[in-house]
Amino acid sequence: MAAMEPAMRERGGVWVGWPGAKLRPDEDLHVPDSPYRLRPVPLSDHETRRFYHGYSNGTLWPLFHSLPERVVLDRRNFEVYEAVNERFARAAIDELEDGNLIWVHDYHLALCPEMIRRERSDARVAFFLHIPFPPFDVYRILPTYREVLRGLLACDLVGFHSPGYVRNFFDCAERLLGARVDREQGWIEHGDHTVQVAAFPLGIEYE
Repeated sequence: MAAMEPAMRERGGVWVGWPGAKLRPDEDLHVPDSPYRLRPVPLSDHETRRFYHGYSNGTLWPLFHSLPERVVLDRRNFEVYEAVNERFARAAIDELEDGNLIWVHDYHLALCPEMIRRERSDARVAFFLHIPFPPFDVYRILPTYREVLRGLLACDLVGFHSPGYVRNFFDCAERLLGARVDREQGWIEHGDHTVQVAAFPLGIEYE
């Protein structure tokens, strides 16, 4: 939220997101004079448990931080994660206008880019990961590594915090999916699509 809100305030658009709580039937998230609009995607208690606490924070978060001993593996969590990603992708497509950029944010929505691309091949899609991307030997532990990689490789641009995470992503795409990579130019070819991959360190502007 803190990283994206200033950009949304400057550029405008539609923020598609989970409001974090159940909305009343008459509740409106519209903020007067806001430069951007909010599009809520509600989650049930079951979805919150399996999508958010289960697969996102119980599986991906510890694995991506190279803590495999803490990873929870439950296929039911992934199935709900997939279904919720579909709902977010649908909401983004519903709001999409020609020329728009869809910015998908963080590991909770790693499948969204491919879902969007499947229906709107003309969409411009970018993704930024706010946590580490693990090395090959750790990432391959994930039973659904193909689905997550394919989701990210459907983007036009994928960003990470550091060059080390970029290298890990290249290794995984190349060794697990057989994707063609150019580390010097910073791109990966997967199928008939090319994605640019780069490091964008985030920090405090102290001057």
